[in-house]
Amino acid sequence: PIIASKVQVRGYSKQLVVAPLSDTHVGDNVKGEQIGGLNSYDIDIFNRRLFGWATLLLQLVELRRTFVPIDELIIPMLGDMISGDIHDELARTNIDNCMGQMIRGANLIAQALMLLAPNFEKIHIPCVVGNHGRMTRKPPMKDKYMDWDYMLYQWVAAFCREQSNIEFEIPKSFFHVFSVCNRNILIMHGDSLKGKAATADVLRTLTNMRTILQYRTGLEEEVSLGQIDENSFNDAHFFDSAFMGHYHRVDEFDIGTGEAHLCGCMKGGDEFALNQLAVISKPKQVVTYWHPKYGYIGKEIVYLNRYDGSSNKFVDSLPSVWATRE
Repeated sequence: PIIASKVQVRGYSKQLVVAPLSDTHVGDNVKGEQIGGLNSYDIDIFNRRLFGWATLLLQLVELRRTFVPIDELIIPMLGDMISGDIHDELARTNIDNCMGQMIRGANLIAQALMLLAPNFEKIHIPCVVGNHGRMTRKPPMKDKYMDWDYMLYQWVAAFCREQSNIEFEIPKSFFHVFSVCNRNILIMHGDSLKGKAATADVLRTLTNMRTILQYRTGLEEEVSLGQIDENSFNDAHFFDSAFMGHYHRVDEFDIGTGEAHLCGCMKGGDEFALNQLAVISKPKQVVTYWHPKYGYIGKEIVYLNRYDGSSNKFVDSLPSVWATRE
């Protein structure tokens, strides 16, 4: 006879959750009637999807906590947080101007973080800028941090300044490396990839980035002599895995030492993607799980359009003086 057996599963090693927030494109105005009803997007829909993202992330963590301890959450913010005005049609059709996009986005994202904060001992938020928030029409090589994303991150950090268990890393570099379960993780927006993020494009770019990080080993003496500002020097010499946005889809590539993740988009499909590329993808973000011994051990996908009709959302308003307490 076949007898069903109940297996109790209980892990004792603490796991860690990495849940990127990428390509929110706050302020974009995607009208469903112009793309056959396949998607719609504005700040109100962003607000509903953001609330859904934060609450479902908590539900997924609580579900996993039934068999393993999870104390820490990392939320890499990967850029293109606002729609920006780098194209004439965006400047003409956006819901709000760039400053409005930035501050309204910062206000709502800060509320999402404050919703998450009581449920973790520590929340770590490393940030890199994208390309839609840039302040020049052509992509800059110098002063790439001069971007509305950078300002948004700073305001999110300011709004969360009294929440002691939330910490931010907001570098001026277009890439950054941080540690997860004894693994080094590279984050970058992904606009520096040449091509359409096919396997060869990703592997070529990440191979080049490994060479760049290895070059840093020769700079340690310069740092010790004070020739390079120690505060601006990320001393990681390698990375095991990587997270990127930009391509508005979820994908995963094996890079030998780990995985390269494309992390999805909160906006979903738009007029450009359909007209110029003939592609579309659902609005989604990834949630990944990490083990201290095995590193990356799993991923779940959060589908966000399911919240478009929800009545749950954050407060999209600010006082006339942003620092005023209410």
